[in-house]
Amino acid sequence: MKEAIQINISEKLSEKYEEVRVIYESTASLVVLVRHVKLDHERIIKRVAKSSYDMVSESGSVREALILLNLRHPNIPILYDLDEDEDYYYIVEEYIVGESMADYLYLHQSISHSELIRIAIVLYDVLDYLHNLKTPICYQDVKLEHIFLSNGRIVLIDYGIATYLKGNEHATYATLSYASDMQLNGKCDTSSDIYNTKVALKRIYDSGKQKRDFEIERLLNVNNNLSAAKEKSKWLLLSDKKDTTSKHLDSKVAVVGNDKGIGVSHIAIALTCYLNNIGIVSYYQEFTDDENNIEKLMLRDKSFNERDNIIYHDCFKGIRQVGEAVEDKYSPPKGLIIGDVGTNVSLAMRFDAIVYVISSRIYKSNEIDDIASNPNTVVIINPKSIGVGVEVAKLIGKRVYSFPIDEDPFAITKTKDKVLSQIVKRLNLGRAQII
Repeated sequence: MKEAIQINISEKLSEKYEEVRVIYESTASLVVLVRHVKLDHERIIKRVAKSSYDMVSESGSVREALILLNLRHPNIPILYDLDEDEDYYYIVEEYIVGESMADYLYLHQSISHSELIRIAIVLYDVLDYLHNLKTPICYQDVKLEHIFLSNGRIVLIDYGIATYLKGNEHATYATLSYASDMQLNGKCDTSSDIYNTKVALKRIYDSGKQKRDFEIERLLNVNNNLSAAKEKSKWLLLSDKKDTTSKHLDSKVAVVGNDKGIGVSHIAIALTCYLNNIGIVSYYQEFTDDENNIEKLMLRDKSFNERDNIIYHDCFKGIRQVGEAVEDKYSPPKGLIIGDVGTNVSLAMRFDAIVYVISSRIYKSNEIDDIASNPNTVVIINPKSIGVGVEVAKLIGKRVYSFPIDEDPFAITKTKDKVLSQIVKRLNLGRAQII
C-alpha cells in the first residue's frame, strides 16, 4: 500500500495521507481520493504533470490551485496543501461529495423558488467575496456544471480559468451560451460574472414547474449591480419564508374598454413594453377579429422583426395571430400574456387580472361594467378627465388612474413609467409590490 501511495503522490504528502482509490486519470493528470492519517478526513490529491503546465486547457488544476491558495469562503472549495517534485505538481483539495446543478436538473427536472433564491444568494456572495479582494478575481465561468450541491451545501467549484484582475486581462470563457458580450469581445471584467450567473439562474428558473414569480423574474432580468442583486435575493428569501400563501405571477392580463377608440390597444402595448423593460417577460396578443394591429404596424414600420411567430420591436414582444390550421400545433411562449380584447368584457373575465379602460365621455362614463369593482381589476380613464375620474372612483369605490396622452405606445416616458408602475403594483402580479 505504501509503495502504491509513493507512486501516486509525493513522498512528503504520503507521510500525511493514505490512498483510498483513484477517482480520475488522464494523460495529463490523476485525481486520487486520500484520507488524512491523523484527522481521519477524506480529501483529494490532484497530480498534474509539469509537462502540461503551459497547456491551460489541460492543466487548469494548477491555475486553480494558485487561485484557491489564499481563498477562504464557506462556498468555495478549500485548498489544503501544494507540493511538487521533478515531474509533477500535487494539489490537496477538499473532497466535495454531491452532484452538479446540471445533473440535478437532469435527474429531478425541477427546483423550488426558495431553493433557487438560496442558490442565488450563495453565488452572489461568492462573487462579492472574489470581486472585493485586495486584487479582485474574475471567476469567468459560472454555469450549472460548476454549481455543486453537497449535503445541503452549495459550492462554486472549478477555478481553472479564474483570473486576478491586475490590468487588461484577456477574457477566457469555456461555454459560449453563458458568455457575455464583454467576454465575446475579449475583455475580462467582473460584470461578466454577474451576467453568467443570471444565465445560470434563469436556466434553473425556466426548468421549474411552479407558477411564474414577478419578483424573481425582475431579479433575473434587470441589470442589477452585485450588491443590489445580493440584497434583493436575501429579501426574496425572507419574503418567501414569511408568506407562503402569497400570490404568484398570473399568466394572463386582459386590457378591455367600455367604448371603442379610447386607447385599449395603445395601453396594452405600453403595458407590455413597460413590463419587458423592468425584466418581466411579457407578450402582447390580440383577441379581436377585426383589428390586426401588429400586422398594420409591421407594414408601416420596417423596424419590427419576426421570429417564430413573435414580433420584436425594442422592448416590445407581440404574438402574431396564427391560423386555425396551425393553432392546435402552436405552443405559446413562456411569459405573461397582455391580452388586447377590445370591448369584449365577457372574454376579459376569463383572464387572471383585468385592466379596464373607461371613456371620459360623459354619456359613456355611466356605462360601467361590474368588473370595474372586481379586486383583480385596475381601472383607467382615457383620455384624462379629472372630473369624470372622480365621479367614477366614487361609483366603484376604488382609485381610477389617468393614462398620459402620447402618440407612441412603445416609448416609456417618465410620466408613463410612473403611472404604469402604480398599475402593475395594483395588479398584484407577484408576492409583493415592486421595490
